[in-house]
Order: sequence, then structure tokens, then C-alpha cells
Amino acid sequence: MTSSTVVDAPLENPGPEPEPARRFRRLGAGARRLVLFLALGAVVLSFGLVAGTGDAPERTRSFSEIALTEARNSARSLSAEADVLAAAGKNPGAAEFLAQAEGLRDQAALLTSTGREPAAARNSFEEPLDVSGTAGKDGARSAGAPEVPDAKDLEPYVQALAASAQANLQSAWRADAGTARLLAATGAAQQVWAARTAGLYGLDLPETDSPHPGDPAAESEATGEPATDKGLSNCPDAGTGEMTADTAAGTPSGSAAAGSAAPSAAAALKAAVDAEFGAAYAYEVALAQDPSAATRSEQWQTRMAAHESNGTDAVAYLPDLCLPAVAPVAAYRLDAGFLRNPADALPALEQQFPAVYADLVALSEGDLRGWAIGRLAAVSEELYLQAEMVPAAPGLDAVPEDLPWN
Repeated sequence: MTSSTVVDAPLENPGPEPEPARRFRRLGAGARRLVLFLALGAVVLSFGLVAGTGDAPERTRSFSEIALTEARNSARSLSAEADVLAAAGKNPGAAEFLAQAEGLRDQAALLTSTGREPAAARNSFEEPLDVSGTAGKDGARSAGAPEVPDAKDLEPYVQALAASAQANLQSAWRADAGTARLLAATGAAQQVWAARTAGLYGLDLPETDSPHPGDPAAESEATGEPATDKGLSNCPDAGTGEMTADTAAGTPSGSAAAGSAAPSAAAALKAAVDAEFGAAYAYEVALAQDPSAATRSEQWQTRMAAHESNGTDAVAYLPDLCLPAVAPVAAYRLDAGFLRNPADALPALEQQFPAVYADLVALSEGDLRGWAIGRLAAVSEELYLQAEMVPAAPGLDAVPEDLPWN
């Protein structure tokens, strides 16, 4: 028997591929490679967008961030210069300059927008302002016992301090709520320091654009329109509202209306109205009951009239917040401690006003905020121009040591 091996027949050769089909296959392969390349590029690009690079431009900073940075840099430079002036030998104002230097360092810490400046950075060296005769290596650090600096050598420092105050107060008008409160408070303190130094050495302060920086009168003069001529025309139920019971029974406490769900410009303005008219009423009571009224009558009557005037100004802003501009109540509640000794209680009553107007600055806007900024600067000068010390931020409870980044 003969064996045989079965061998598979070879596949039939299809012959050469037509040119059109070969060209189409090459185009398809190229298209697939292009799609894969584009997909890979998209993945790489997405990683770059997420991770970012060191060369990527920073985001645009807001007005508030820029204002904070400028105010902080100014405070640090002014603090360094105040240290130099305090070290100028037998300078009779050394204690004042030391206090100003410390206060300005506190301001720089409060004005830190990043929230990451360590407490030790407040005491680091900062190049002082170039004040001829006092700053730099040839000033307070020269050998021997330097003489008392001339008043003209202190003018650049006073002018720079006043300019920084003016810049902060004006920036507060445009900044966001928390930044506005901080800029207005630090500007008010710097304005007081400038006035104290000018008084100590008989210097003239530079003139400002308005009697009180931030006063809405400046805008009124520029536009030719009344700053507060808004009335109730744009308010719901215009002209039909009445003062609420808690407003009519206000007390000179200087805080926003109790029990409100959230702070508002209306509550802050009503608190200012109550504080001003409540203080005026307190002076009226003191004039009638305190034994020392005979010797303090002129001073107390002046303060009473000033508070009544400021209260009237505050009432004029009520229509801006859709509240009727009504006359204040005839009397305010005074605690028993005040009635026992009005003369000693009145100074403590005055201490409420920086916080009242700092709150109003933060919660208001436009002309009302401008007026509140001017009032904060004014009451700070009234309280601290002759005081032993000036707080770094009148009306604010925050101190650098309490901030989470210090």
C-alpha cells in the first residue's frame, strides 16, 4: 500500500494591490497616527494646565489686594524711619517715635493680605525713608551724641505719614468690606500720628482735598449733584415705612441692632444715629445732674451740640437705605452707673465711636461709606490726639498676636 502526504494547497495569489486602494490605506494609517498624536498632546497639555509652571503669569490682583500691599509696604517703611528718629540722640520725642514705630509695625502685620507673614517679620529691618539729616547711615547712627533734630528734617516723615493716611482713607472708599474697614482704621491712626508729630515740632500738615478724607462732598462738587439726593424713590413702598420699635428705643451702645440675623448697612447706620443722639442726651443729663457741670458746662455743651449735628447728618443718609429720615427719640436709656457719676462715664461713652464708624465703613458703600470714613478719622483724632497712646487700628479689636498667621 502506498502512503501519501496531503499538502495544503497554497492560497491563491490575489495579485498586485490596485493603486487607489493602496493610497487610501496609507491615508487611513496617517489619519490614525494624527489622531493619536493629538490625543497625546491634549493629555500633556491638561497636565500642564493643572500643575502649572513657575513661568506662568500670576492672576490679576484685585483693587483691595493692591491697596493692602501698598499700605503694608508704606507702614513698614514708615516704621523703620520712626525707629531711626527715636534713636536720634536727645530727641525729646523719642518715646512718641518709638510708639509710632511699634504701631506701624502692628499695622503692617494687620495689612498682610497673604496671611502668611510670621510674627518675627514685623521686627525685621526695613529700609527707612530717605529723610535728610535723620535717616540712613549718616543720621542717627553717627558717632557721638547727636543733637536734637531740626523740625525741617522731620518734615519728610510727617508728610509721608500724612500721605499714607490719605491714601489709605481714599482706598477704603473703593475696597471690599473687610479691607475697607482695615484701611480706614489704619489711615485714621496714621493721620493722628502725623498731627501729633506736627504739633510736637511745630510743623504744618499737608492740605487734603477735603476737610475729612472720604467725605462725599468731594464727589458732589466734582459731579455737581448732591451726594445724598436719592430719597426713597427707588425703594419699595417708598415713603410708607416707619421706624421700627427697636430703632425708636435705641441706646448709645454703638453696636448694630440686637437680634438681627446678619449685620447690614441699615443696622450699622441706625447704630450710628443712636450713638450720636444717645451721647448728646447723655451730655444733657450730665449738665443737669453732675455737680461738676458748673465748671465743665461750656465743654459739655460743645460736645452735646457736636453729637446732635453728627446725628442729624447720619439721619440724612437713612433714605439711601430705604428708611425714612425721621426725628430721633426724645430720650435714651442710661444705665445706673452713668447716673451715679456722669462726669467719669462720659469719656467711656466717647470710646464707642471708632467701632461704630468702622462697622459702618465695612457695611456701607458709596457716599455713606465716604461719610463714615470721614467720621472715623474725625473721632479718632478727637480721642487720641492728646492721649497717651494711639491704637494701630481704631475701632478694630484685632491685634497681630491674635491673627492665625502670627
